[in-house]
Amino acid sequence: MYIIHNKTKNTSIHHEGSWPDEFLEEQLNKGDKFIVISLYSNTIKIPYELNYHGIKEWEWDNFPLFKQDFIW
Repeated sequence: MYIIHNKTKNTSIHHEGSWPDEFLEEQLNKGDKFIVISLYSNTIKIPYELNYHGIKEWEWDNFPLFKQDFIW
């Protein structure tokens, strides 16, 4: 499951299944800012824009949801 927290719209949605690429690109191209939490890979995904000679592409930085050496 993916949890998509949209800071621009102050909303959160849940998405089950495959990566919602088209939906996310549409939101990014509108200028929305958001993060995606993947419960499949236990990561937080943050989008960033790449520009190849005027062609915009979106890539994702991945951060662990839980630090593995975390001790209570």
